[in-house]
Amino acid sequence: MITRLYILLLLLFNFLTAFSSNEHYGIPIVNRYSASEYGAGSQNWGISQNEDGFIYIANNFGLLEFNGVNWNTFTMNKGNNNLKSVLAINKRIYVGGQHEFGYFERNTKHELKYVSLLPLIDSKEEFDEIWNIYSGRNDNEIIFCSHRKVFRFDGSKITSITPPQNIFYTFYINGDFISSSPEIGLLNWNNKRILPQYKGTKLLKGHMVRSIINFPNGLLLALSHDGKLLMNSGDGFEPWATDTWDTFKDAKINSALLLKDNSLAIATQNDGVYILDEEGKVQLHINKKNGLSDMSVYQIFQDQTENLWLAHRNGLSYIEIHSPFSLINEQIGIDGGGYAASFFQNTLYLGTSNGVFKYDPKGPFLEPNYNKINIGHTYNLTVSNGYLFQGQHEGLYALKDTKNDIVTSNKGAWNAIYIPEKDAYLQGAYDGLLIHRFKNGQWNTQKLKGFNESCRLIKVDNYNTIWMSHGFKGVFRLKIDYSTNQITKADFYGKEKGFYSNVLINLFTVNNELIFCGENGVYTYDQKSDRFIIHELYTKLLGTERVSSLTNDEEGNLYFIQNNKVGAVYSPKSNSPYVERQLFERINKYISDDLESIIVIDPSNVLITAKEGFIRYNPRFKQVVHNNIPLSITQFSSSNGIDYKNELNEGADIKINYANNDISFSYATPFFDGLEYNSYQTFLEGFDKLPKPWNTQPNISYTNLKEGEYTFQVTSKNIYGEVSKMQKVKFTILAPWYRTSFAYLIYLILTAGFVFLITRISKKRYSKKWLSILGQKEQQIEDQDGTIKKLLDEKHHQEIDFKNKELALSAFHLSQRNALLTSIKTDLIKVSTSAEDVRTSKELHHLAVRISKEIDDEKDWARFKDHFNLIHSDFFEYFKENYPQLSTQELKICAYIKMNMSTKDIANALNLSVRGVETSRYRLRKKLNLEKGENLLDFIAQVETQVEMDQSQN
Repeated sequence: MITRLYILLLLLFNFLTAFSSNEHYGIPIVNRYSASEYGAGSQNWGISQNEDGFIYIANNFGLLEFNGVNWNTFTMNKGNNNLKSVLAINKRIYVGGQHEFGYFERNTKHELKYVSLLPLIDSKEEFDEIWNIYSGRNDNEIIFCSHRKVFRFDGSKITSITPPQNIFYTFYINGDFISSSPEIGLLNWNNKRILPQYKGTKLLKGHMVRSIINFPNGLLLALSHDGKLLMNSGDGFEPWATDTWDTFKDAKINSALLLKDNSLAIATQNDGVYILDEEGKVQLHINKKNGLSDMSVYQIFQDQTENLWLAHRNGLSYIEIHSPFSLINEQIGIDGGGYAASFFQNTLYLGTSNGVFKYDPKGPFLEPNYNKINIGHTYNLTVSNGYLFQGQHEGLYALKDTKNDIVTSNKGAWNAIYIPEKDAYLQGAYDGLLIHRFKNGQWNTQKLKGFNESCRLIKVDNYNTIWMSHGFKGVFRLKIDYSTNQITKADFYGKEKGFYSNVLINLFTVNNELIFCGENGVYTYDQKSDRFIIHELYTKLLGTERVSSLTNDEEGNLYFIQNNKVGAVYSPKSNSPYVERQLFERINKYISDDLESIIVIDPSNVLITAKEGFIRYNPRFKQVVHNNIPLSITQFSSSNGIDYKNELNEGADIKINYANNDISFSYATPFFDGLEYNSYQTFLEGFDKLPKPWNTQPNISYTNLKEGEYTFQVTSKNIYGEVSKMQKVKFTILAPWYRTSFAYLIYLILTAGFVFLITRISKKRYSKKWLSILGQKEQQIEDQDGTIKKLLDEKHHQEIDFKNKELALSAFHLSQRNALLTSIKTDLIKVSTSAEDVRTSKELHHLAVRISKEIDDEKDWARFKDHFNLIHSDFFEYFKENYPQLSTQELKICAYIKMNMSTKDIANALNLSVRGVETSRYRLRKKLNLEKGENLLDFIAQVETQVEMDQSQN
């Protein structure tokens, strides 16, 4: 019996849990982007995403790019840049517009450039706007669809295809085309022929099909602009989700998208976006009233994080449908800041600064909506003993069934707790405690005497002891006499009783345990010592920072607010508890900073009070693990302080001049869920000693880098703590010309030269003094040598003069001897002629002959020359070589002049008259070619000098 009861209760619990979890209490977080924010046209027609995670949008001003940090617009350099379609595949972004299609692709400098494909088609081809682009049978095949023309691009050439009939929209499905027009409904064909037609297409005649969804199981869903949805399940097209037709008839369907969870997102012209489940039931409806930028939605795109981008007539929207968080705020009927929540009679009730609200979904699709049932600042909602107590500034209210009665109008009702033993309700008030009893169909209220402190937080422990915490005074343990309605004892617990201080102490019941959260840790009461001690487990898990809200779910997991940030502790009492903080970074900016609180409604709904309404957290949401967080280095530039140069160059060895050694990097992580919380860590190898701390700044600069090799490294982290792969850029800062190898060689040479010069100068200075001394000594020696040389020269000249005089004297004596012998010879010849004695005559004649032999001028001349050459070498050879016309007598005159003999002495030596000598000198001058003014004596004196020069040259 007990087992069956347990199973029944378990089934009932699961039913209620399932029921509550299926309720859409909130709406997804929506981010809106206006034209002024992204800096382009207001109209957006199509959206796509490339392999780097960048979002590309077909905008009426051109191609709009969003990398998660910056918005950029790229044009086609044409008069009309209005794009209607976009598809990013691999490294190309294919676009289509009014009579224009092509692709954008980055060059080696990472600059996005447009390539038109119009030159590949016949210039006479007529077509209007390219409204859709499909990927073909492979990544190289791209299908461009206009209203009445289809172009197939295979990577090198384009094939133009004309539909077989007059159509308006063409869809590329499984390698074939399905075209639509109101006249034919749907037409199935390929580029060769019309294919067998689907059954049931007559239902679509007169309707313009705007989208065809190809389900993974082969089913096709056709959606018309006026709201008809027809499913082809194999037997032909049949009506589907007909309960939505009236809605979409007015909303007007523009396009549809099959989401990754097989739900269907429908973009409408007049009423935002609808999301249908696989059964065709509307699960979510969002329009401008509850968050979108505009009512008109042209196209929907699901990005890599499974969230939705919407292209509007006016702006863009980003819907975080794949998120555990949603908002409950004024857009669905809740106004004011959130304070309290409770689940009562299978309905969610919320308390805000403006009143109490009841969940009351509206419309045919039960869209989230709340109705106000009570006004006034609401502090607390408590379900107790079949009542929903509403603690408000104006008093305490009690809701039972549909009746909401005021219990007391006493100002300031903080809370209400039921005391079963006394069948009474304690209520904390601004000025103490009140006790309420319901008797005879009405409420009876009395104030407990003996205690007048504000009682915002009151709890009953397992020993039925009343504990109250005052935010600025401390903790009180109260003893109540219910018979006299007074507090008989109020024990105070503060710093003297174990707390760190007397202020900011909060009181919570967590997993059936009374917990006190104060400054510097979490505390629990120790009954034996009558003191508060540190709660080791919770302090270890949460740290010492003050906890302002703490609660648990049915599985024992904890949820807390600490330092105005939300967190959770899963399996806190297990051997491996896990503290989650990172996930909640997404919603920390929304949470309230006044009496903030977390309320667990059921396993799928945890509400967190916010500045505007509430944040709903679904713990059962299965968060996708993103193994590849996108990260790109979007800009790498160098600067000389004035001009900037793009240094991005894929595959190249990047070398930067030293003059441009101011370096800057920009990077982006296009992870759009919690975009503002994406953080980065950088490290410049070759400069930084340690990686920079994580921060949200998407750029960094380095100034005055020295020459050398560097590697810039950057890593990103998303809001969920998932880290990207590291991106790197290697580059080299070249040395300035004055620090190049050539410059160092020049410096070495100059240094060596300088050292040599200094050494030389020093040596020269040292040597100069030494040389001065040496010079003086040498001068003395030279003076002595000069004196000696002079004496030697004088001696030599004296010797020469003496020898010349000897030669002159010898010549003179020889001349005198010859004259004497000639005179004797003459006399002997005369005597021999007159002698009568023949024998005597012969003897005399013989004697005369002997005297003639003694008078041998040639022999005397040769002897004279030998002696003369000993004193004046090569004298006669010079005259014979240069003046061969000179006679022997003229050579003798030259020799006698050289010996400084006077004309008279020369005359005596030659046995001539003075006149004869002068005549001979005159003839000698002519033969020597002397000018009139030239002196014969000087000329002959120079002969010896000339001879010496000739000898030195030889």
